[in-house]
Amino acid sequence: MAAQTDIANRIAKCAIDHYDDNIPSNGGKPQIGREWTVYAAIVACKNSSISINNNDDDDMWVVSCATGSKCISIHSVVSSLPAPNSGNMDDDSICQCYKGMLLKDSHAEALCRRGIVASLWNEIENYLHQYTNNNTSSEGVTNTRQLLEVCNNNTDGLTFKLKSNITLHMYISDSPCGDATIYEIRKQQEPEETELNFTGAKLILAGTNTKNDSITSIISCSVDTGDNSKQSTITLGREDTQQLGALRLKSSRSNISNRSTSMSCSDKLVRWGVFGLQGTLLSTYIPEPIILSSVCVSKDPRSIGKGRILNVSQLSALERALPKRIESALQKKQKSHDNKVVPPVVSVVDTLFESSKSVADYRFDGQNNERKRKKLDYSDTVSNKKVKTKHTSPDSQTLKSIHNTPKQASACGMSINWHQTHLQGLKSGNKHNNEVATTEITIGATGLKRGKKPKRPKDVLRSASRLCRFNLLQRCLRCTDLSSSQFSSKEDTTAAKTYTYMQYKQKCSKYAGIECFLGPLAGYIRSGKDDDFQLLHLNIDKASK
Repeated sequence: MAAQTDIANRIAKCAIDHYDDNIPSNGGKPQIGREWTVYAAIVACKNSSISINNNDDDDMWVVSCATGSKCISIHSVVSSLPAPNSGNMDDDSICQCYKGMLLKDSHAEALCRRGIVASLWNEIENYLHQYTNNNTSSEGVTNTRQLLEVCNNNTDGLTFKLKSNITLHMYISDSPCGDATIYEIRKQQEPEETELNFTGAKLILAGTNTKNDSITSIISCSVDTGDNSKQSTITLGREDTQQLGALRLKSSRSNISNRSTSMSCSDKLVRWGVFGLQGTLLSTYIPEPIILSSVCVSKDPRSIGKGRILNVSQLSALERALPKRIESALQKKQKSHDNKVVPPVVSVVDTLFESSKSVADYRFDGQNNERKRKKLDYSDTVSNKKVKTKHTSPDSQTLKSIHNTPKQASACGMSINWHQTHLQGLKSGNKHNNEVATTEITIGATGLKRGKKPKRPKDVLRSASRLCRFNLLQRCLRCTDLSSSQFSSKEDTTAAKTYTYMQYKQKCSKYAGIECFLGPLAGYIRSGKDDDFQLLHLNIDKASK
């Protein structure tokens, strides 16, 4: 256990050092003391680096990282999008034009996972370029930090897998929203007593396990649950007594009809632990799930080690929300190769991220308690009859600290994403050949890149994040075009582009064990029709001419 803790601390340090050294302070980072954010990073480790005595940076590095804490519904930001037809369009029609171009979920964990997906597409595209040019040698493009290796190369096409000597680990600055955030913390007013930390994520009310007496308010919304035949209406609840191990949607205002339908990060991590990080489209090239070997989270300064009364520590909450639910879901799988999938090891580390939410809350609680203490001391002083002159009262600086109530830090509105990129044929003096990586800053409230507000339809295309569905799909289609010259007919490739996004995903899917959604993931809200779009997306192009 001690060795695992040491390794987790190394992973956390690697992630935070990368943030400090490689993410520029150009407006995307939160202001210390005034703003907070969540930071997540996926760290790759070579087997040799698992030894706690090995401190070689080349054996442990960040593949993808991101910050963010916002999520949206496309309908909620439609007012910021230009109408393609001279403004004579209703909101639904405008939304239809931009589906797939906005980042609906800008939580750090979700963006970090999208970053590694983009990096994997890049590796595959580079290899296909070489293969098409009859050059499969590694000369000039070999990178010691590549994640994939070819596992099959025949007439059925190329397939890849994660290199056997590499494991992936995720660091998160705060416990993932949803079930993993329900653990015991000290009460603000009475530090000697404890309470359960409250998750703002909304409980999905379904089945007979719901304790209806614990629900204080409910809201219904229409979503697509993965069944193409129809949409389903689900009911969400705000809990008075929190239920453990339940599925939830991300926190959002309950009084808006078009709220976000993104699953909580705890639930998304469970899905990635079952099906892999690569997702449906990448499963065409990477059929075996790419899973996280471990997840480590920075300690919440307010948390109680082993629990005093409720006995729900931060670590036990992580174990309940992630590996235990993943293991239960995996038991539903029936394929023999699924035995290779094992739940991640979870850890709570002492290493803190300075701009995390838990640190900001802890700092605010401390300032509040100090202010109340000073106010109480001042009241005792002025109530003493011996105090008759202003000279005996607290000085102006003390009075200022008494009357100025500390302001609680707010969530940073910006999100940052970074992922490693290897460009074919690039001549570079970097010791990691051909490695190029840049940061991208997006606005959590709009799901678009930071910059000028789009005025024309084609401006939205330029403002779309490289991690949005539309742009990740373009990477997939480029790989399809490259592989079609070797493994499929041009007619098949052309016909594929007439599909919608959802139809194409179903055609490409090589997921095994969908029955997992009968277990702990039962009721999981999957990609809905509200996000579906034609692969060519010609409506915007035509409108912008």
